[in-house]
Amino acid sequence: MKHLHLAQLISFSRWIFAPLTLMYLTDWHFKDEFLLILIILSGISDFLDGYVARTYNTTSTLGAIHDFTADKLFVLSALLVFSVEGMIPTWITFIFLYREIAVMGMRIYTSFHKYQISAGILGKIKTGALFVGLIVMLLGWSFYLPILYFSIAAALISFVEYFLKFRKVVLRDK
Repeated sequence: MKHLHLAQLISFSRWIFAPLTLMYLTDWHFKDEFLLILIILSGISDFLDGYVARTYNTTSTLGAIHDFTADKLFVLSALLVFSVEGMIPTWITFIFLYREIAVMGMRIYTSFHKYQISAGILGKIKTGALFVGLIVMLLGWSFYLPILYFSIAAALISFVEYFLKFRKVVLRDK
């Protein structure tokens, strides 16, 4: 742990937050508030780790993979819990799950070949909209599903964008 930079430590918080989403499956009276705080903290840490890494010039391939993995671990844990509880349709969780697995596979391939494909603005919009949708849902406001649908649209379009960048890397290697 002594070689981790501040940005990586901030990303690591989401690794800790991910299993804590399981608290939502209990009958604890404050589970909504608890998960709301976790999602807000996770969203802040998602922004903050990249900001800190760029500000202190500590960006790295490992840091980018660590950040990406922490994001997906937390978000997918929350989505799975909300699907189990019946708060969001399961198909939403599976779209995100399959997208993230495919993108992670492409990232592994490109990093193995010493290429890095950075996330596009649509990926960031997707993540932001997803966090907003989950926060709105936990606040009990009824219009969270359209926000999640917007996030799905951004996820699918950003996946196509990412795939096209990946394709260029693969074709360059041939």
